[in-house]
Amino acid sequence: MKRVIFKSIVALAVISLACVLYGLLIEPRQLKIRQVAFVSDKYSGPEVRIGLITDIHIGGMHVPPDRVAKLVRDMNALNPDIVLLPGDFIDGHIPHEDKSDAFNDVVMSGMSHLGALQAPAFATLGNHDAWYGAAKVQELLADADISILENSVAIFEGLCLVGLADYDTATPDKSAFLECPQDVHPLVFTHSPQAYESFRSDTVLAVAGHTHGGQVNLPLIGRRVNSTRLSAEHSYGFSELRGVDVFVSAGVGTSILPVRFRSPPEIVLITLQPAPE
Repeated sequence: MKRVIFKSIVALAVISLACVLYGLLIEPRQLKIRQVAFVSDKYSGPEVRIGLITDIHIGGMHVPPDRVAKLVRDMNALNPDIVLLPGDFIDGHIPHEDKSDAFNDVVMSGMSHLGALQAPAFATLGNHDAWYGAAKVQELLADADISILENSVAIFEGLCLVGLADYDTATPDKSAFLECPQDVHPLVFTHSPQAYESFRSDTVLAVAGHTHGGQVNLPLIGRRVNSTRLSAEHSYGFSELRGVDVFVSAGVGTSILPVRFRSPPEIVLITLQPAPE
C-alpha cells in the first residue's frame, strides 16, 4: 500500500512538473492563427476581414523583436482589410525612463516591425502602455504609421471604428460614438472588455483583449483569472454584454507570470458579414 501511495505521489509530481515546464517554455512560444466568421443583423455593409492582434507585451520573456516581425508576417498572409491593435504593446509595469537602455531598445525595435502591416492599422492603448508611458507608446505607434483612436473614431468603408480608452488606466468615453455618421455602423475596439458600459446598443461588434484568455485555463476550473470583474465566460471568444456581441482574444504575450496553459497565444481574423435577407 505504501509503495502504491509513493508511486502515485511521484507520478503526480512528474505530471505537475511537466505541466509547469510546458506552460513556461512551450505554450507561450506557440502561435495559433484563429479565423472566425461573424454574421450580424446589425450590419448591412460588405464583408470585411478584420485582423486582430492584442497584448503583444514586447520585451516580455517570450516576445523579442523578431517575434513581432513574425506576427506581422503571419497577419499580412491572412490578407485582412483592416488590423485592430487593442493595446498592451509593452511588457512590465515600470515607466520607460526607469527602464534600461537595452529594454527600451527592444521595445523600439519590436514596435518598428508593426510598420510592416500592409492593411490600414488602428490602435488603442492598454494598461501596460500607460504604465510604460502613454505618450511614448503613441509616438512609437505614429512612427509605425498606425492610427491611434483613443475615444475617437475613423470611418472605414461601411464601419465607424470606435476606439475606446482603457478601462483601468483611462476613461472610456461613450460620447465618441457621436462622431459616427448616422448611416455608418459602429464597431468598437478597446483594451479591456470591462469597458462594456460605454458600448452603444447598436454596436455591430466589440473586440478586446486584456484577459489573455485567462492565461491559465485549468480543466474543470476554467479561465478564472481574467483581470476584470467579468465572469469567466467573458475571458475568451464570443459572448454578449448588455446586448452587444463581444469578441475577446487571448492575445500574444503574458503578464505577471510568463506562463500559458491551455490558452495559447493567437492572432485572429474575423470575417464580418451581414445577415442574409
